[in-house]
Amino acid sequence: MHEVARTAREQMPPHTAFRDEDEVVLAANREFLAGLEDTLVKAFYDTLFAHPPTAEVFIEGERPNREKTLSDWWQRTVEGPHDDDYFAWMAMVGLVHVIRGVSNPMMLGMSDFVSRAVEELARGALTHDDVAALSEAYRRLTATVSSVITYGYDMAIEKALYDVAGMPVELLHRLRNQEISRELSTAREQLGRKRFE
Repeated sequence: MHEVARTAREQMPPHTAFRDEDEVVLAANREFLAGLEDTLVKAFYDTLFAHPPTAEVFIEGERPNREKTLSDWWQRTVEGPHDDDYFAWMAMVGLVHVIRGVSNPMMLGMSDFVSRAVEELARGALTHDDVAALSEAYRRLTATVSSVITYGYDMAIEKALYDVAGMPVELLHRLRNQEISRELSTAREQLGRKRFE
């Protein structure tokens, strides 16, 4: 997981990835962030359970356990540090989500949901400058976590195809690119323009 997380982070343009300066900003706002836990957890699961595709991921009666898991994640995220171990843990969390049937659109949507909630709640409690700094730092954190999770998903697919079918990564990529080319060709015909080159 450490290698997956490290590789994903290295592929991000530096100004988009979580930085040491962001760690300082999150630490300076630790008390405020810790106070958001109950509000965020409730809003997060209210949102998931109100949407049929995300609600289907859960089994009857498991919400309290999932809320506890999110609370634990939030506490670790607020406390830091956001080091190699943290991002390796996020890579593992991403794979757990895959097994549970959480799709990348679900995960990315809820990642943005939390970022926006942090910013909105900060607007009512912090100065304008502090809101801006916290929003930027938290946005880079969630961008980095999302990158690690989606990269981990891609790597898990590649490894599974190799382990099960003996399909080398190069062949998988070639087949993927051929299929995408076919899809783009169809999209161009349907849309009547060539925007997808």
